[in-house]
Amino acid sequence: APSRGLGDVYKRQSVMRAAIYIRVSTSEQAAEGYSLAAQRKSLMQWCNGRAYDVTGVYADEGISAKDIKHRPAMLQLLSDVQAGEIDVVCVWALSRLTRSVADLYSVWDLFAAHNCGLISYTEAFGTTTPTGRAMMGMLGIFAQMEREFTAERVSAAIAERAAQGKRTCNEVLGYDLDGKDSLKINPAEAERVRYIFDRYLEYRNLSAVAELCRLRGYTGKRGRVQTAESIRRILICPVYAGYNSYKGQLHKGCHAPIISVKDYNRVQRILQQRGKRVRILYQQIKG
Repeated sequence: APSRGLGDVYKRQSVMRAAIYIRVSTSEQAAEGYSLAAQRKSLMQWCNGRAYDVTGVYADEGISAKDIKHRPAMLQLLSDVQAGEIDVVCVWALSRLTRSVADLYSVWDLFAAHNCGLISYTEAFGTTTPTGRAMMGMLGIFAQMEREFTAERVSAAIAERAAQGKRTCNEVLGYDLDGKDSLKINPAEAERVRYIFDRYLEYRNLSAVAELCRLRGYTGKRGRVQTAESIRRILICPVYAGYNSYKGQLHKGCHAPIISVKDYNRVQRILQQRGKRVRILYQQIKG
């Protein structure tokens, strides 16, 4: 654990330059009082009560704390700490800063190297004492454990959705979303999907089918030009035969198929024979 705390900062200057970091990732957190506005108000009041000079408020909205590299405000905060512009960083709770133990210790080391302290408002301690530093480490471990439990719950929920025939994807060529559980055929896009399956059964060559799609102006869902790899991904997708998949398991979907099970299976066998890396899902589909 870093040995330098706020005592070193007090020796250097009388007015503490404080930075406030706030973050929220979901509407549920906002409803529970974690909103950016609520965090900012509490931390500003806390800093003002101690006559800290708040030099900036760094806010990441709608971003998970599972890592740092995808958080613009967090990256700017670290840059300003390295520049020696901040004496103490105040957060509403340690979970707002990070839910990764590795990131916690990385940030902690950076702060210590630049004589910057860290204070958690709701948990009422920081890096100013050995006890506080030990508690920070323990909280970091529990924050990461909570994130891992959440990931497991989400995975279980998606598996259950698949078993019930509900969709497990948010975007797929040939379909539009139909409520929160199913898909409905997009006629124009479905024509492209049928063309891809028919041409592959005819030519048995991914690159040839991709070139034919380019000549016709057939693109992917987001308008990207088709490639051999994108054609392969379409051909192995069981959604087109009326099935949803999750972690290698197939489940009959609630949506209407675009391709017959028979044609889907024929394509899978050809891909396998040509040495393509495919999931042998057709063995689970009878037809």
